[in-house]
Amino acid sequence: MLHLDEARENAIGLLEKLLAGASSKAKAVLIEDLFGRLRVILWAGDKKLREPLRQQIDEGLRRASEVYWTGEIWHAAGVGKAQEVDEKLYDKAWDDAEPSGTGKLRILDRHRNRRGWFENLVSPLWEGSPTGPAPGHPPIVVFYSFKGGVGRTTALASVAIQRARLGERVVVIDADLDAPGLGTLLSPSAGAATRWGVVDYLLERPRGEVVLADYYHLCRREKVTKTGEICVFPAGRVDSSYLGKLARLDLEPSRSQETALPFGQLLQEIRTSLEPHWIFIDTRAGLAEPAGMLLGGMAHLHVLFGTFSDQSWAGLRLVIERIGASQVRRQRRQGDCLIVQAMIPENLEVSDRAQKKFSSRAYEELTDLYYAAEATDDSPSSEIWTVGDSAASDAPHIPVSLSYNSRLADFSSIDVIADYLATASEYNHLGRRIAIRFGAEP
Repeated sequence: MLHLDEARENAIGLLEKLLAGASSKAKAVLIEDLFGRLRVILWAGDKKLREPLRQQIDEGLRRASEVYWTGEIWHAAGVGKAQEVDEKLYDKAWDDAEPSGTGKLRILDRHRNRRGWFENLVSPLWEGSPTGPAPGHPPIVVFYSFKGGVGRTTALASVAIQRARLGERVVVIDADLDAPGLGTLLSPSAGAATRWGVVDYLLERPRGEVVLADYYHLCRREKVTKTGEICVFPAGRVDSSYLGKLARLDLEPSRSQETALPFGQLLQEIRTSLEPHWIFIDTRAGLAEPAGMLLGGMAHLHVLFGTFSDQSWAGLRLVIERIGASQVRRQRRQGDCLIVQAMIPENLEVSDRAQKKFSSRAYEELTDLYYAAEATDDSPSSEIWTVGDSAASDAPHIPVSLSYNSRLADFSSIDVIADYLATASEYNHLGRRIAIRFGAEP
């Protein structure tokens, strides 16, 4: 029995071989549709060679991909009588497809869901301030982990508290909609609780204008924030109606340029109405739809949490490749990232060994999946991370270490641990690494 992965691999190998021996103008897009079946868009170049090449592809894929091959080969440039609209569709397919090992073949996947994980990365919603975080120019920082239970939300709260204690206004958003917790962790000050949250906003904003203050509460008290404040957008109230609201959400990216994603609208309204210095977003672990959307380029920095386990690295590799090498292949700037090694054992000997192992793995993975070999003419060295930049002290692969601490496993409220989160050396190091990326005072 031929498996889908094997059919796909065989098709890629065959097409690369045939295109390598064809004319210099020949190229193709291999499309895998919603059902896993394969078809080809072909730019044949020389008309005399078009039909023989088409026959070779068809016969080869019948053998190599068996039932997964549809037999459909669509001719693009070089046909002579192709409709203009068809040519535009074919050219768009080429632009949207992922480059393969050669410059003559690209792969285009069609998906039923989780399209946020496959769309081309967009640019951040706004440019950062050249003089550092400022009202109206807040960096958007996404906190992500492939596996849950690694202290990601607590780390976000720590950085938010650090910045608030510097007198800055910080916005935090709980986008872990399936397992919310940030809104409870950064609990509201007396009389500042809100009934609604992110889920409610995403459902209600497409219906018309809303009052932004309905969807967040303030965490602003001496024990936690000192002179600053944290505006907390909880996921929503987890009551009997929450699951029903969550089930109505559609977080798939719109194919219409006229329809803005409600989450993007939320960020824009936060920027203009609240004028924060920072926006920190806690996203869902794993390969959930909200994570794919938030790792799709709208953030200025992606803080990626992992452990030294192979399970953790398996997921991080997907994210690192998506915001890194996938962009480099398209001669685009990578999505900026910072690696955090979480849950480091308390035992000093084991801790030292785990950190060395993780650091070595991080360098290997980012060299393979993130750094560009060298800057291209279209990507100035100042805008792209190259292997040569890996020696920098703030290079993305150099991890921030966060050790396991039993006092953070059981506490009554954020007020009890706020001083620790604001002053502990490891959490301070994380806060400094993030601040330095944006030219802020650490």
